[in-house]
Amino acid sequence: MLLSDGRLPTGGYAHSGGLEAAVAAAASVGDVPDFIAGRLEGVARAEAALAVAARRAAAAGELDELIALDAEALARCPSPPLRAAGRRLGSQLLRTATTLWPRDAVLAAYRERSGLTPRPVAFGVVAAAAGLDDLEAASVYLYEDAASVSAAAVRLLPVDGADAARWLLDAAPRIESHARAAAELRVPASELPAGFAPLIELGALDHDNREGKLFAT
Repeated sequence: MLLSDGRLPTGGYAHSGGLEAAVAAAASVGDVPDFIAGRLEGVARAEAALAVAARRAAAAGELDELIALDAEALARCPSPPLRAAGRRLGSQLLRTATTLWPRDAVLAAYRERSGLTPRPVAFGVVAAAAGLDDLEAASVYLYEDAASVSAAAVRLLPVDGADAARWLLDAAPRIESHARAAAELRVPASELPAGFAPLIELGALDHDNREGKLFAT
């Protein structure tokens, strides 16, 4: 619950998951549920699989595997602004986590050794420190992704907070399905799935140069 709370000081509150760029391109309130679903399918599902793989590696103390997962995560994020944002979010999450779990040796070692800190891998390391299992880690990762978009919509569009909460409830079956798939997947790091969300990737390039934006992504 702590890791999925937007008040955790990791910087996630400053990101809309691409919704701000979509709104700038004329997306409306009625488009947000489909945007959440599309982002879960095209982005978060693959990232959740990376997070689960990282959780397993961290739980086993396999630091070299975590560094290999860093490279795999970066290879699956072609947009430079999104790659940079993911690294910042991962670094911020690790900084907060080392305060919450100061005696976790793998967490400290990964934070010291990783020069990339992509968010899915960092999240998996933190999930292991928090004692989450595979399904819990995937569920929290996917929920937090959808919740970030929902929360951003309240600031970007004329939408009631209760409606935004309803979107999350409606997305629950999709989140559960993707979480189970991520938890059950057991393949080498190089064979982990990659997301495909070209409009979010392209929107990030335009958004990165926009003046007066509310969110970093």
